Amino acid sequence: MTTSSMTGGLRVLLADDNPINLQILTSFLRRLGHVVTTAETGREAVEKWEPNQFDLLCFDISMPELDGIAALKQIEVRAKAARAPAPPALTITANAQPHQLESYLAAGFRANLPKPVRRLDLDQIINGLSRST
Repeated sequence: MTTSSMTGGLRVLLADDNPINLQILTSFLRRLGHVVTTAETGREAVEKWEPNQFDLLCFDISMPELDGIAALKQIEVRAKAARAPAPPALTITANAQPHQLESYLAAGFRANLPKPVRRLDLDQIINGLSRST
């Protein structure tokens, strides 16, 4: 994430197939000062991703058409082909058993946020990602 991103105003690509979750997460992220682009499937997220257009990816893991892990992998391939960095990615998922969380990190996600999501937890994780980049 860029230095200017650390003060807020991140450009977030958010993907979740549940409309209520998408609405709640969008509201939380906007209240935290971020600009949000939404997708209802992993495939739609991949289609919306463009090099250097997003500072953070927030993906549900279980989505139709393309799950969060596969969507992240496709974005990483597209980023490499464009010679652009892939933004850090965060899982937002109900599938949050320790072995699952470890597999998401191994797949390239930088952090995990279990559902149900609290705005404070979301803010803390995003701030932690900002400090670690």
